[in-house]
Amino acid sequence: MTFEHTSENLYVIYYGWLIASRSGRPNAQAKAIARARPKILIACYHTFTPQWINLSSDVQHLLRSAGIRTFAYTTTSYGTRRVQAIQQQIRQYILGGVDGIFLDEAYNFLDASKEAYYRRLYEYTKELGADVILNPGISDCGEAIMRVTDMLMVEHQWQHFYQANPWRHAYPPARFMGTSSNEPGAIGYVGHAVDATQALRDTREAWANGVGWHYSTDRYITLPPWFLDYARTVRSP
Repeated sequence: MTFEHTSENLYVIYYGWLIASRSGRPNAQAKAIARARPKILIACYHTFTPQWINLSSDVQHLLRSAGIRTFAYTTTSYGTRRVQAIQQQIRQYILGGVDGIFLDEAYNFLDASKEAYYRRLYEYTKELGADVILNPGISDCGEAIMRVTDMLMVEHQWQHFYQANPWRHAYPPARFMGTSSNEPGAIGYVGHAVDATQALRDTREAWANGVGWHYSTDRYITLPPWFLDYARTVRSP
């Protein structure tokens, strides 16, 4: 992956439907994301029930035309899922056209017990020509984690990450991602509700402090009513 020389990268997490029907036509949410023009969308490759292709060829064409790279979600269950099962999903998603894989529920690398596990997943993904975002969801991670991912997601602990992480200065801001949301049970959140005003503040604070990717929302399964205003305004001086 080539990292851009900027500390201000907008992306979107959206786990809801992107298709209007089984045919794969983009729905209103997919069109709104395309209008917002983030650089990355993290999404589920399939819908849940019924299981249709959410990142359909039509949806991906729409997003690619807007300059948006797609990363498909899968979980590692903190290194307890069978590597072969995850690799099967990775292969399906990449052959289906996505640009990268978002590995959720990742181990934190405070010891080396899972390094070989994640190295297999990382190298497999790279061999297929795609990039990796690894999500332990916390800021307290061992630096070795950076050897098996292109970007590290620290979710709601982005503030603690830039304030207290001793090794982050060795890497460009484009290697790190954070998020602010009103998700129930968010770990280590900064302690405030996210509305349209706070969304702008959080993203700009993250960007200004070495967390090069940040996204503010209400819930991951919806686009907030202020989504397009936020995406347009946050990149303005």
